[in-house]
Amino acid sequence: MEKLTHNTNRLWLGRILRVLRVLLLLPVIYFILNEQPWSSFSLLMGVAFLTYIIGFQVKPYEIEKPYYTLWTRFFEMGFSALISTTLLYKQWWSIDDAVLPKFIFSATLILIARMIIYPFFAISLIRAQKELRYSSFWARSARVVILLSLALSTLNFEYYVDISLGILILYLLATAIAFVYRYYRDPDHRKPLSIASQITTSRIVLTPVFILVFFYDNDLLYHNNHPIFKWLALIMVVSFMATDWLDGYLARKMGDVSTLGKFLDPFSDKISNMTIFLCFMSSGYANIWMVALIYFREASVETLRTLGATKNVTIAARPSGKYKTAIQGGGILIILTGALDSVQRLIPGFDQIWEYLPQTCMTIITVVTLLSGIDYFISNRNVLKHYL
Repeated sequence: MEKLTHNTNRLWLGRILRVLRVLLLLPVIYFILNEQPWSSFSLLMGVAFLTYIIGFQVKPYEIEKPYYTLWTRFFEMGFSALISTTLLYKQWWSIDDAVLPKFIFSATLILIARMIIYPFFAISLIRAQKELRYSSFWARSARVVILLSLALSTLNFEYYVDISLGILILYLLATAIAFVYRYYRDPDHRKPLSIASQITTSRIVLTPVFILVFFYDNDLLYHNNHPIFKWLALIMVVSFMATDWLDGYLARKMGDVSTLGKFLDPFSDKISNMTIFLCFMSSGYANIWMVALIYFREASVETLRTLGATKNVTIAARPSGKYKTAIQGGGILIILTGALDSVQRLIPGFDQIWEYLPQTCMTIITVVTLLSGIDYFISNRNVLKHYL
């Protein structure tokens, strides 16, 4: 009886807080349109706090009726999308000759798509008598991140706003992928992604964001990019390398080495590295022949692996492949670090060094990558004998 009373109190407290949250969101649009940024910011911060209380303390969705949860979530998404659209209107259409704010435009599109698609997913799950779960940490934290990013956007702190919106876009993409994966994989035949595979997948998800960061200023020359985004690009590359080591360590430590992980790990590495090399080529740090040869090596080795798999031959990683990965990572770090304005000011005469440094690094990377590819083919020539 006591538990039933407690659940009833949680249910009604959750409903009251949700109604209060909606009422607080309504005047935000008015304040944005009437150019009262601090009022909008204060209200959105209050709504973010309420969202935290609802999602992490009260948790009414655990005992709420499915359709009630569905439509309350729909209206919450709708207001977020409406606020983001209003911000986009104020920052673009209301200003003559304004440049399209890329991040808020992307965030707005994703929020609108999320609002439209979510009911169809949820209704199909309810009709299939599948449970609507909302206890995921990432799903709850994403709602708080949305409101915090929108709050910061009302103040229009330029680059810091773009960084927060970039994080928001990542959160939304990650939660969307998690939602589809969680509810549409058959639990009787497939097991969830391991932690190691999730970390590996994060590199694939982050790779398109690296392109946005690298070309933030709409200038092919990375040297002209804003310092904040140069640092952000460097941090992202460091995270790529750290997660590359971490996913393998966790898979071995937890005894969860999977076939999917064996394919995902090299795939994510090649996707992220080739994306970085293509960005370098656009800025003149690498020549087209370098990137073409690197791609040729990667594609050839993967084809060799595929040929081996058809004959039940596993092509193990070669020491040369590990050296190649280390040298590629080191070269990328050297180029991105050298492109930092603070580094160029710190080292006397660095401008003369910089004229040759990127091309030299990329030449070494290309040579080592090709030698590694040759080593793979020589060491696994028995595989080719089946086809030649």
